Amino acid sequence: MRTTLALATATMICLPALPAGAQSRVALHDVAARAGYGYHWSNPGSAVVLSRPGTVIVLRPGAPVYQVNDHAEVTDQAPSYSRGDLYVSEALAKHLTALARRYSPAAARVAETAGDTMAEAHGSISLEARQLQGAEAISIDGNAPSGSQVTVTLLATVSPDVPTIVVSRHDVVTDATGRFGAVIPIASAYERGTLLTIVATSSSGAASASAHLVTDAPNAGASVPLTNH
Repeated sequence: MRTTLALATATMICLPALPAGAQSRVALHDVAARAGYGYHWSNPGSAVVLSRPGTVIVLRPGAPVYQVNDHAEVTDQAPSYSRGDLYVSEALAKHLTALARRYSPAAARVAETAGDTMAEAHGSISLEARQLQGAEAISIDGNAPSGSQVTVTLLATVSPDVPTIVVSRHDVVTDATGRFGAVIPIASAYERGTLLTIVATSSSGAASASAHLVTDAPNAGASVPLTNH
């Protein structure tokens, strides 16, 4: 009995002290719901994309650096993956909520009035994407509330060992029927087999949408006599 207690005591002494707050982790899906973010996996286990009007955030398990629109930020503790979700520190959870308010102050005031809960979205976005034949570009089509601005963010996943990349962002406006469309260059995500994630958010507060495709040659499957010799 004394030997067991001695070993336990020695083990506790030898264990390194845990960082403050390391045991307190918050499910990212819950953070997203409270702050009004859309929540998407760019590729299961690879990266989570949070989106709302004016904001696209990309977080990756085990990576302290994450992307906020067109710039990178660093968190106090890297997100960890468990049970199909990312778990983040309380400090990062609060910062993500603050980012939602910073980039969308009107929506934040509504959320605060409702007790910091997600405001009901005004409609939703539908989105389809395909690689444009004969070009290093993709063609997108979709629906959103009529007359609203839609921001299309293009993300690229090139490897399990490389963080998801924000390639570009484009603004389009829906017509009177709510339709929108655009041709978006994939530069610089030219590598064949790259997983592209297209996220569409709207200034109207409509629920966001996403689509995925894998890059192929511009004229994949075409029979070209010049190359057949």
